[in-house]
Amino acid sequence: MKSITTNFTVEIFDEVPLRGYFEHNELGDNRGGGLWFEGLELIDYDGVYCLPKEVIQALRDMGFYVDPEFFE
Repeated sequence: MKSITTNFTVEIFDEVPLRGYFEHNELGDNRGGGLWFEGLELIDYDGVYCLPKEVIQALRDMGFYVDPEFFE
């Protein structure tokens, strides 16, 4: 599953447990990181201090739950 926003590419791999990544469309993995899920809930990420809003929205649009702790 893949989503491309204005500034980011978000891809989730079809495996158990789910995992994925995000990266900036111009800066690449310099502004990217990994994503880990439990079911359809994001449980952890790395690579950046704060998860970008576009990444959060892309995950929500793909049907994932992102707890407010990741963006407050």
